[in-house]
Amino acid sequence: MIGNHKNVDEAFEEKARLLDLSNDAILVRDASDRITFWNKGARDMYGFSREEAIGRVSHDLLRTEFPEPLGSMKEKLLRDGQWAGELRHTCATGAKKTVSTRWVVERDASGNIRSVLESNRDITEAKRAEEAQNRLAAIVESSDDAIVSKGLDGIITSWNKAAERMFGYTANEAIGQHIILIIPPDRKDEEKDILARIGRGERIDHFQTVRRHKDGTLLDVSVTISPVRDWSGRIIGASKVARDITAQKRTEQALRESEQLYQAVTDASPIMIWMSGTDTLCYYFNKGWLDFVGRTLEQEAGHGWAENVHPDDFDRCLQVYVSNFAARRPFEMEYRLRHHSGRYRWIFDRGVPRYKPDGTFEGYVGGCLDIHDRKEARETIRIVDESLRLLKVQDEERRRIARELHDSAGQTLTVLGLSLAQLVEKAQVIAPELAKEGKHIEEVVQQLHREIRTTSYLLHPPLLDEAGVKSALSWYVQGVAERSGMMIDFNISADFGRLPAEMELAIFRIVQECLTNIHRHAASKTARIRLARANASVYIEVRDEGKGISAERLAEIRSRGSGVGIGGIRERLRRFHGEMRIESDGSGTTVSATIPIPNEALLAAFEPLQAAV
Repeated sequence: MIGNHKNVDEAFEEKARLLDLSNDAILVRDASDRITFWNKGARDMYGFSREEAIGRVSHDLLRTEFPEPLGSMKEKLLRDGQWAGELRHTCATGAKKTVSTRWVVERDASGNIRSVLESNRDITEAKRAEEAQNRLAAIVESSDDAIVSKGLDGIITSWNKAAERMFGYTANEAIGQHIILIIPPDRKDEEKDILARIGRGERIDHFQTVRRHKDGTLLDVSVTISPVRDWSGRIIGASKVARDITAQKRTEQALRESEQLYQAVTDASPIMIWMSGTDTLCYYFNKGWLDFVGRTLEQEAGHGWAENVHPDDFDRCLQVYVSNFAARRPFEMEYRLRHHSGRYRWIFDRGVPRYKPDGTFEGYVGGCLDIHDRKEARETIRIVDESLRLLKVQDEERRRIARELHDSAGQTLTVLGLSLAQLVEKAQVIAPELAKEGKHIEEVVQQLHREIRTTSYLLHPPLLDEAGVKSALSWYVQGVAERSGMMIDFNISADFGRLPAEMELAIFRIVQECLTNIHRHAASKTARIRLARANASVYIEVRDEGKGISAERLAEIRSRGSGVGIGGIRERLRRFHGEMRIESDGSGTTVSATIPIPNEALLAAFEPLQAAV
């Protein structure tokens, strides 16, 4: 008997040594699930020694997590003599392991359970890989991007749902076909290059190209292509992720066309346009602005544009811009900006805040107009208006002084003359010598009376109001000829008639100033005056035969509109939109002017006066 037991023990030890060679965890448990054998593989897998394991209930030691109730598992084991499945065990370190397990029942000769042999293989990493693969497969299938795999020979090996939607081919239609299935004929060389690069291990990111739908429609796509390697690292194919960017491309094209149109419109606009961001810095100036300042966009960007602002306007301009920018208010201002010619010109600038559709502030956009000529014209008009006002005041003052001289001084001298005449008459009887002196004084008073009356008439001839410019000028020309000794030829058309009072006064003053200039400066013995009406205009010409005006002085008079009484003549003509020309050489000077006659409605007011005359 002793020999038989020895043989049994030796056989068991031999089996145990053989079981220790296995990498799987092998344990034997009795009918109460207590561990009776624990091989080296079990120790290495779970971290428990044989001493720690033998005699322990296996499910307690390993804190087994069952896929179903343990009772039902044992029923299957007793019924079938074996059970296989997956379990979750906890190692001595607390780490969780998933195992593929197989239980086999060993019975004695009476059919009673003698032991249960359990073999466990660690499939934790395989399960993780499977879960990862499943997750990856779910991601691939749920992706909106087309995900396609192919071998280095270009044969399609996988084709997700998004690829079906994007290219129109089902997975069954595409898998096994060459990738050229979706490549336009003119891009075949592109695919050869892609396969070559993948074969070298390169990754291709966000490559934009064109692919073909099943119906022949061309699609703009962005693709990322990565090499696919086997377990040894050898490249066996490529994975391609494709995104349909057709709509994006169309949007980009529409945006480009919109920007080009905006650029063309702004560049064609006479308005100088600028734009700034939320940091107050300007980043855009249209062609009109750049042409005006003669600088590049890079020079103007940021605060570069401010270098062109006139130093006297800079602080005010910057204050208006910054304060309104901070308050998000529209603003308007005028300032001088340096033109590419180097001169400063006045511009009108209006800026308004810009907002996105969601209300987000984006900065400002502004438009500028060159108002320099308009501003100068306004200033010129202001000066002209002031000059005309002064001329009117001057004429009114002349009229008032003339009236005072005629009515007051003239009457006083008349009374004085009558008194002197009476005194002289009485003195002839009493003191003849005294009467002689008195007669002399009486003549002086009469002479003074005549000169005052002449001065009064020169200041404002009564004939101008009573009989019109023809009679007033005839009287005036005759007086000038008598006082100066000049030979004056005065020619006025017989049908000249009457004109508005202000126009007649202007014509009289023009002729008066021309004759005064001739008398004072021309050293001419003769003068010719011609007045005529033709083509709804009055024509005036005054010519002398004096020393003339030098070319330099004549150019100065023409450019400045002043000198030798010319300024007054120009201002009077401007009031009636008239024009003047001056011609001069060594044989004399000619001043001619043309004045449009107001329409008949304005002249109607003068008809009663003409009839009375």
